[in-house]
Amino acid sequence: MPRAIRSDNGSPLGVPSRSVIPIISLWLAAWGVRHILNRPRRPTDNPNVENNQHTSARWAEIYKCQSHTQMQEQLDQACVYQRDFFKVSRLGNATRKQVYARLYDNPRQFDPKLFDEQKAYQLLAQAVYPRKISDNGVITLYDKPFSVGREHRGKITFVVFSPAELAWICLGPEKEILKVIPDPRFSKENIYNLTVCQ
Repeated sequence: MPRAIRSDNGSPLGVPSRSVIPIISLWLAAWGVRHILNRPRRPTDNPNVENNQHTSARWAEIYKCQSHTQMQEQLDQACVYQRDFFKVSRLGNATRKQVYARLYDNPRQFDPKLFDEQKAYQLLAQAVYPRKISDNGVITLYDKPFSVGREHRGKITFVVFSPAELAWICLGPEKEILKVIPDPRFSKENIYNLTVCQ
């Protein structure tokens, strides 16, 4: 299990508008993995990974693959070669396995019991989403419209997530509660299965 994963901010790993926390970030948080997102349109934030992905794709010849299973097998073989056999000049002509032997100790082994949706909820609860309430009294969160009430149309609401209630709390400018909106999409099962917005 990695401690952190860096990815670009494009779909499906990120949300280019940065208007919400990506679902994959919540899923990773539940596993205890930090999701580091590159700045929008800045692939240079992650040059080593970008370069390694290009190299891995070439070594595995993924464009010749007939199925995703074949592609995964070829990527796995390319990764073993890259770590265990490929000699790196900047490492004194040693393999990565020789130089970074502790990586093979695997101190963070995968355990399905490690999944903790409360960590995802804690991350989600840190965000404050400002939304302008439409003329119909509606706001949108994670691509779903919610009614706050026509009496609030035109106002700005500050929306926060309540882990205890699995609900969005819409606050007014004086932090008064305008509405509490349950959102069962954020159940443990949906986060675990990455089906929150399906």
